Amino acid sequence: MVVAERGSGSRHHLIVVADVESFGDPSRTAPHLQAVRDGLDTVMQAAFAAAEVVWENCYREMRGDAVVALVPAEADKTAFVERVLPTLVTRLRVHNDTHPDPQRLRLRVALHAGEVGYDTHGISSAALIRTFRLCDAPPLKAALAASPGVLAVIASDGLFDDVIRHTPATAPATWRPVPVTVKEADTTGWITLPDHPYSPNPIPPGRGGGAGHLHFGSRRGSSVVVPRQLPAAVRDFAGRAGHLAALDALAPPDPDHHNLDEPETRSVVITAVDGAGGIGKTTLALHWAHRNQHRFPDGTLHMNLRGYGPGTPATPSEALSGFLRALGVAARAIPAETEEQSALLRSLLAGKRMLMVLDNARSPEQIRPLLPGAPGCMVLVTSRDSLTGLVVTDAAHRLTLDLLDIPEAHALVTGILGAQRAAAEPDAVADLIRLCARLPLALRIAATRAAAHPHHSVADVVTDLADDRTRLDILSDTADERATIRAVFDWSYQQLPPEHARLFRRLGLHPGPDLTLPAAAALAQQSPADTRPQLTALAAAHLIEPTASGRYRFHDLLRAYAADQATHHDTADDRHRAIESLLTWYTHTSCTADQLVHPWFGRMPAAVAEPDHQHPVPDIDQAWAWLTSERTNILAALQYAADHQLHHHTIPLAYACRFLRSAGSLQEELEACSLGVTAAQKAGNRAQEESLVALRGEIASSLGAWDQAREDIDRSAALAEHLDDGARRGWNLNDRGLMFLRRGEFEKSLRWLGKALPLSRGIDSGRMEAVVEGNLSAAHTGLGQYQLALEHGERGLLLRQQVGDHTGEAYALTQLARAWRGLQAPKQAIQLCRAAIDIGRSAPINRDKTIAEPLDVLASCLHDLGHTEKAIACWQEAATVYDDTGYPDLATEIRQRIQDAQTTP
Repeated sequence: MVVAERGSGSRHHLIVVADVESFGDPSRTAPHLQAVRDGLDTVMQAAFAAAEVVWENCYREMRGDAVVALVPAEADKTAFVERVLPTLVTRLRVHNDTHPDPQRLRLRVALHAGEVGYDTHGISSAALIRTFRLCDAPPLKAALAASPGVLAVIASDGLFDDVIRHTPATAPATWRPVPVTVKEADTTGWITLPDHPYSPNPIPPGRGGGAGHLHFGSRRGSSVVVPRQLPAAVRDFAGRAGHLAALDALAPPDPDHHNLDEPETRSVVITAVDGAGGIGKTTLALHWAHRNQHRFPDGTLHMNLRGYGPGTPATPSEALSGFLRALGVAARAIPAETEEQSALLRSLLAGKRMLMVLDNARSPEQIRPLLPGAPGCMVLVTSRDSLTGLVVTDAAHRLTLDLLDIPEAHALVTGILGAQRAAAEPDAVADLIRLCARLPLALRIAATRAAAHPHHSVADVVTDLADDRTRLDILSDTADERATIRAVFDWSYQQLPPEHARLFRRLGLHPGPDLTLPAAAALAQQSPADTRPQLTALAAAHLIEPTASGRYRFHDLLRAYAADQATHHDTADDRHRAIESLLTWYTHTSCTADQLVHPWFGRMPAAVAEPDHQHPVPDIDQAWAWLTSERTNILAALQYAADHQLHHHTIPLAYACRFLRSAGSLQEELEACSLGVTAAQKAGNRAQEESLVALRGEIASSLGAWDQAREDIDRSAALAEHLDDGARRGWNLNDRGLMFLRRGEFEKSLRWLGKALPLSRGIDSGRMEAVVEGNLSAAHTGLGQYQLALEHGERGLLLRQQVGDHTGEAYALTQLARAWRGLQAPKQAIQLCRAAIDIGRSAPINRDKTIAEPLDVLASCLHDLGHTEKAIACWQEAATVYDDTGYPDLATEIRQRIQDAQTTP
């Protein structure tokens, strides 16, 4: 492969043979095999580099599915073995995480030292053959096959005695002797599983243990130091039952009752408890540790790593020195270098069952040097950071804390106040929980404030907290920084780089309950691509919480804190520009989506600015999905714009809320429309006012709010006259006729619709005429004039089809079906209803008209024909659609038909 040091003669080398498990698996194609070879080369190169050995300078050959490499004679064997094995594990995991199954690697590695001969044909020697035999040894293959890890290593007896047993960093007590046959002679090899080590065993006395050799013995020696360093736990711990159970399940089993060769007992258990500041990470960790430290007879170590809070973060060396002293190592015997301290700690912990609580960590780099190397120990880490690196490369179990649920929060408050006092003010306790956002630290502060002053009621504390502007101050009114909400949040915020801090402040300005990446980018006035890593970093620091479907949210106290930081660190102009950018994004995207969903509805006469980074809404399905997913935020943006007199956003946003009707909330659409009407009136724009007043009148008519409907229709008529707009007059006459149609006053409806019809011709390419014809058909059906209903209905259907109004086509088909049923032709009606339903199921809007109504007519026809069960099934679906689209009264009428059909013989 590569011949470095090529020549003749012989040299002493450390020989490394690495063989890929199941290299010849039939599922591996030629490209897979090449990827495996490339991966093996990359992994070995990185491992050798960790030992400061240049892979390219080593003699190496690829022999079948194995690679043999000769470490240069001058290399330090101790340093090589100490550094190469953990790096192999790391690099193998990285490779496997980035490649599909057929390209993943698990390695057997053999190590031996001896003379290697060189000649013109390559290399050869008994030592080389011995290394290959070690790599092929059945015990090594079996060890890797039984391991959940990625690496099994075997060392020759001589190398173990000369190097490994004297190198604490290799955890020699975790190597196991196994018999190996080399040619015709029996020998011993020593096997270790670096990422899932065997339980530590004492090394037999007299095997290479010269003066100064460190023996690993039982923990029951008379001079063993048993530290118990846990700080006191809180008295009134409450909740977190699921998290406590998860920690119980992760604790290493008792060695007296479990086979230590099982995979789950061969590794150090590392659990990372993460979450936002004040969420209760330390409280949970200490509560569980106190409750379980009897399971760790060799002691409990604790260190506040000061990752977030007053003071500078603890260095790994500082923590290691403290742990070594706690384990009885004299100060003068503690090595100066961090790596040596870490190796000594691993040596002292080998074979022991200890619990290590690393509180308030800042990063994985702060933690890794403190980790034990052998099984039996458990490490419990708390951090505001997600510690993803620890999860990925060190197989840590992540346990993320969220806000308490309401029963847990109630139990915590009750534990502080006392059951009698909490029961005396149940409503105030519920309000306190809500205002504290179920954040444990805030609940403790507020409840303690009430408990410490018996003359203060819980309601008094709630009154203090009710003001959004001062709530953070109330929860930070103490000299102890660790017990103030503002200081706890400060410790996280102050760790942020400037650009992340700026985004965090901007997010606090968002008026809605959650947001997406594009909305965050609009607030930050930058591209989504630039915003994504910043948002990810804030989520990793638990300063914002990712939720489903790519959305993010604050809890209320963090939102208030972010907004407060924006007030203190950003100018009023900066904040205004950020909000303007966000509202522009919501207004433009809402209007774009509205036009896709309602292509045949009139447009609002308003200029809508384009955002710097438009959100793509390519078709009706994605438009509908966006509108419904952003429903709450659109309404929040609308309310903010209305409250701040931003008419250029309020007016088009209100008109773009037409989707709310199909989403099941006519009342919300009415309220949104009213905000738009008010804004248009204040802006003095009568065309915009007429559009919105007409829309509100039609909504009120649908809701049966007749006084509101009549008032708005009258106002719309006056405005249409003032504007001298024939199309608006025609729509106004139709709306008035439609109101009477819905009231069942069919004669009046016909009079107004008859006036609308001539004005409707030629408007909107014929769609307005189609609408009026359809309403005339319905009015004639109501009067029993079915032939006239058919004539108007057929003209309406033809016009709908000509302009491509598919949802309107479904409505027209239903009107025709009603007329045919009236003419005692149920089969024709059934056919029309099914055609209407097929159209309705293909579109997300107006499902009350396009699905529920034709289902109702279809059911009636089926019932007329004696198909009662089929009729009831159709009525049941129709009632469900009416419920979903916000028409409970119509759903009640349908269910009455079902009841009548079931009781009528």
